[in-house]
Amino acid sequence: MPIATEVTSLEENRVQLDVSVSHDEVERAVDRALRQLAREARIPGFRPGKVPPAVVMRRYGRDVVVQEMLKSSLGQWYESAVAEAGVRPIDDPELDLDTVPEEGADLVFRATVRTRPTATLGAYTGLQAAKEEVEVPDGAVDAELDRLRQRAARLQVVERPAAAGDFVVISFEGRANGRRIPSASARDYMVELGANRLLPDFDTALQGMSAGEEVGVDVTYADDDQRPELRGKTVTYTVSLQQVQEKVLPALDDDLAVEVSEFDTLDELRADIFEKLRARQQAEVDERFRRRVIDAAVAEATVEVPEVMVDRRINGILSQTANSLPRGVTFEQYLQATGRTLDQAVAELRPDAEMAIKRELVVEAVAQAEGVEITDADVEAQIRQDAESMGRDPEELAAEVRTNDAWETLREDLRLQRAVQTMVSSAEPISMEQAEAREKIWTPGEEKPDPGSKLWTPGQPT
Repeated sequence: MPIATEVTSLEENRVQLDVSVSHDEVERAVDRALRQLAREARIPGFRPGKVPPAVVMRRYGRDVVVQEMLKSSLGQWYESAVAEAGVRPIDDPELDLDTVPEEGADLVFRATVRTRPTATLGAYTGLQAAKEEVEVPDGAVDAELDRLRQRAARLQVVERPAAAGDFVVISFEGRANGRRIPSASARDYMVELGANRLLPDFDTALQGMSAGEEVGVDVTYADDDQRPELRGKTVTYTVSLQQVQEKVLPALDDDLAVEVSEFDTLDELRADIFEKLRARQQAEVDERFRRRVIDAAVAEATVEVPEVMVDRRINGILSQTANSLPRGVTFEQYLQATGRTLDQAVAELRPDAEMAIKRELVVEAVAQAEGVEITDADVEAQIRQDAESMGRDPEELAAEVRTNDAWETLREDLRLQRAVQTMVSSAEPISMEQAEAREKIWTPGEEKPDPGSKLWTPGQPT
């Protein structure tokens, strides 16, 4: 094998990896580095990118080429060693390379790195956790029916002043310093009044106007507006109202059911909506119960979370937030808009980030304690299930998973899901009232009351 790794466990969740890279693998890496240098070298008498590798070796010497090789390959060999050893680092490694290998010799280096800690489990089965009753809120079915009516509504032209909820057809032209601004002008533009899709001054001015009327509106744009042609300017808009249309809702009857669904009667549609809402509520209740069971197991366990894991989790959350911002909005502008500094945002995220890691570590420990194993057949069954829900060909999706190296990731996800199911299936649901009463008596993290004390606990006679 090109890489051999010896693992030594150290204190404080650290491991030492002694890695040996075969001389053949080293020479292949040296050759790649040499060719890359040849493409970049600028040597008199040769065109850029056409310098023979042998000339580069003579000019720079083997030591320089080896140093370039180490820059590009040492990290890859470390990653391969980590994967081979099954180690899960939580920080950058300390790399120790004593000597640069001579030609034909193996390369040996040592990496010392901190790994994910292991939670010390307490009780994790037979736990009690709050679980609400599934209840479809009053008015929820009617609200869904109203949404369906809104979707099936039609528009009809009316001869009256425009009001909130109406759809209007307008044309407008914006001018600044007497010059027309194309990006601030439009014709035959339809929009709903009162739906926050227009400038507030537009919306206010149009309400009460009738078709054929015209109004002027002045809008001053901020100095930091993202549109250069509007930034810091006062634009005078001339807005003409061409048409007013009102929304006409269909009657709440069997005809509506036929139009918007596969059902023939309104009663059948109501029943279907109710069952779907109930199923959605059940899924939400089950998910909250699942989280409470995991949190109960965390409260029973001893989990030390290294600061570096929390910091990295917070950095990941902040990066995701920055990447999801609208185009043109910087992360600094986002923080300013939310009235927070970066330090405040980090402080707010820290407790949730630490708790999320604790949950993960406890679930991993449960999977280990229960000896949970996921076979290739289990992974294939999940892929078939996913393919069916996605409308994909199972074989095609399986090939895609293997190509993207996601097979083992999916296996680990299923392993952890099965560990959670072990906890949840054995847990005892209690009412929210019982949970709240218990919380008043003892909060995880505080000293538990003496079992022999006279304090009343839920389930005991008063």
